[in-house]
Amino acid sequence: MTLSKSRILSIALAISVAVNLIVGGFIAAQWIDYGMGKKRHGGYHFDRHAAFRTLSSQEQAELKKLWKARRDALRPYFRQYGKDREALSELFSADKLDLAKIDKTYSDMIDTQMQIEKLFQASLLEMAKTLKPDQRQRFFKEGFRPPRKFPGPEKDAK
Repeated sequence: MTLSKSRILSIALAISVAVNLIVGGFIAAQWIDYGMGKKRHGGYHFDRHAAFRTLSSQEQAELKKLWKARRDALRPYFRQYGKDREALSELFSADKLDLAKIDKTYSDMIDTQMQIEKLFQASLLEMAKTLKPDQRQRFFKEGFRPPRKFPGPEKDAK
């Protein structure tokens, strides 16, 4: 069974349109999510700056000391994470994809990310232990607040 030239071109056109829609949708989603004027602060991760604003200046100073002590332990992990991201960029951009290296580098990057998360958790626990219950409630409620979405069209109030 042979396909006519017009049938092959129709299939190629349909595939091309589908690929363009997918790529265009991805680009539009990135622009909408990270567009101008939008401050990305880790999505649903803990927003330390927002949480600190719920405390007095003395309480902030105490927690900042704890945070600064932990920050030095995090630096090597963030450096490694950055190196892994850069390596992944190069591996994905190469003329020939080396799937084994991509898989290994991605796995290493995820392992490093988990180490960072564990250190963050230990830091948050240490901070929680220093706060009184009412302070702790305000601090963590504000720190874990979901990111604000930009307002959409107003709904009719009925």
